[in-house]
Parts: sequence; structure tokens; C-alpha cells
Amino acid sequence: MKILFELSHPKHYYQFRYLINHYKTDGDKILILARNKDVLLKILEEEKLPYTILGKHAKGLLYKLFIIPILVWNYNRIIKRFKPDIILSKASPYALLANPFYKGKRIITPDSEVVSLTNRFVAPFSDLVITPSSFSLDFGSKHKRIDGFFEETYLSPSAFRPSSSILTELGIETSKPYFVLRFIGWTANHDLGQYGFNDEQKIELVNLLKIYGTVYISAEQNNIPAVLKPHLLKIPAKEMHQVLHFASLYIGDSQTMATEASLLGTPSIRYNSFVGPNDMSNFLILQKYGMLYNFNDYSLLIKELKEKLTESNLKNVMLHRREQYFKQKEDINLQIIHLIEGVS
Repeated sequence: MKILFELSHPKHYYQFRYLINHYKTDGDKILILARNKDVLLKILEEEKLPYTILGKHAKGLLYKLFIIPILVWNYNRIIKRFKPDIILSKASPYALLANPFYKGKRIITPDSEVVSLTNRFVAPFSDLVITPSSFSLDFGSKHKRIDGFFEETYLSPSAFRPSSSILTELGIETSKPYFVLRFIGWTANHDLGQYGFNDEQKIELVNLLKIYGTVYISAEQNNIPAVLKPHLLKIPAKEMHQVLHFASLYIGDSQTMATEASLLGTPSIRYNSFVGPNDMSNFLILQKYGMLYNFNDYSLLIKELKEKLTESNLKNVMLHRREQYFKQKEDINLQIIHLIEGVS
């Protein structure tokens, strides 16, 4: 069997990493098709995985529209050459646009109900749609649900092994508190009209947190004021989850890293304009478990943050909640493999 894995975000690699290794070991042929987005290519190189570049991530609406035909043409050329039996992606529209007559199976794994492109175009024309069980939309008989979130494919206790020695090698001191902040660039298609922290708020957060410990910042496209540049985290991208796991607290406007920090047992505070009554189901579930705090009001976030900074046992409480959460879960990777092999 030939499988094409399309990756357009660092999270997609981690989500599919177990599957990539499984099918490679099983003797199947795989091809990794990657977008030049954030640190994705850097991660693949650190992992020594060969890949084919589909194209560069576009900024700005006009450039995004301009580059679509190029991406579709590239995709079509790759499909003709590799002839995959399965195309597996997060929710790629290019696999549909590239070759309407492609006879293999298109499998997508969306977990965000707010992305209208996926809901109206990609999912209806895919052969299999795999989502978490909490996903609130329904795509009919092709829609299969798994018990858990996709981040669990690489962050469950069976998949993730904490190593404080890695942090020592990176020069990060674990004997005293440190905090991780994540600021994204807000350039994705589904981010249009949305927002996270502004520069003034980023500076205020750092000034507050550095009273209590060391502050490290992960920023998409270095999306921070110059005064905060000394706080930028300079580590191999593949070690980010180790840094998150041992952190005393995580704060950010990223969707992905908020979930990751929660599942790693790190107190996690998420702030952006998506938060509200129509928020994505995974964030509502994690909040229900007490593993994530969601805000769209900055003043309320600051109030909550000041309270959390005075709770001496907060980290241990979160680690215990993580342990209890995963005790209830089945192996998510095996669930996904079962569904893929059922359609192939």
C-alpha cells in the first residue's frame, strides 16, 4: 500500500508520526508532502525524514489566492508520479482540487468545527472523515469518531516520555519555576478576523511572570516586540514538548499548544477571540476536566493568572488530573489505524 501524508503544520507531523513509523515498518511505501510553514521543515530535518515540498505558506489574502493554482499543479504532478492508495491529511482541499479523477482514498482528520472550508467543501468530498468523539458536526456514514483528541497520538503516557536531562542539555533549569508563552502570527485562512494578544499585553504578561520565574517565548514568525526578543526560546523544535511538560505554567493565543500543554499536565491558559459559547469542542472538554482555562477577556485572564501564580501545588494538581484523564482512554493510534485499514 502507498500512503501520502500531507503535512502543513508542525502539529500534523506529530499527529501522524506514529502512523508514519507504523506503515514504514510494515513495508508500505510512504511519501511525506510538506508545506514550508513555521518550523515544520526544521522538525522533519531534525527527525531525518525525507520529504517533498508542496509549497510555501502564503501570507495575505491576495497571495493566498495567487498561489493556489501553483499548489494544485504541484499536487497533481506528485499524485501522478507516486500513485498513492491513500492520501491522509488534516483536511486538505488540494487533494480534492488536484485530481478529481484520483481513484485512491482521501482521508481527513479535522478537529475544528469553525473551519468552514473543511465543513462545506473538503469533508463532503472525502472518503473517510475521522474526528474526536466530541466533534459537534456530523458528516454522515463516512464520519467515524475516536475516543480522544489527536494531540493524544503523541502526548499520551504511552507515546511521550519525559526527560529532564534533555532540558539540562538545552540549558533550561528545572529546579526553579519557568513559564512558556506562545504567540501565533494569525495568518492562516481560518484566522481571518480573529485575534490574540497585542504587543502591549505581551509585554505586560512577561513583566508579571518574570517576578516569579524565568520566561520563555515561542513566537510564530518572531511575532513579538523587540524588547521581548531576549526571551525567545532557542531550542530544537522537536524538544518543545519536553519544555512544555516541565513548565510551571503555559499561556498563549495558540490553539494547538494550549491543548498540548493541558495534555502534558501543565497549567494552561488560552486567550483569543475564538473563546466563547461557540468555541471548539476540544477546548470545552479540557476546561470541563479542569485541565485548561479559556479566556477572551484580557482583564479576566490577568486576574486568573495572578491567582494561579500564588497556588504552590498547582503543577502537581494538573499532573494528577492528566493521569486520571488518560486512565479513561483507549490507545488512539490503534483506533485510527483500524479505521484507515477499514477503508483501504
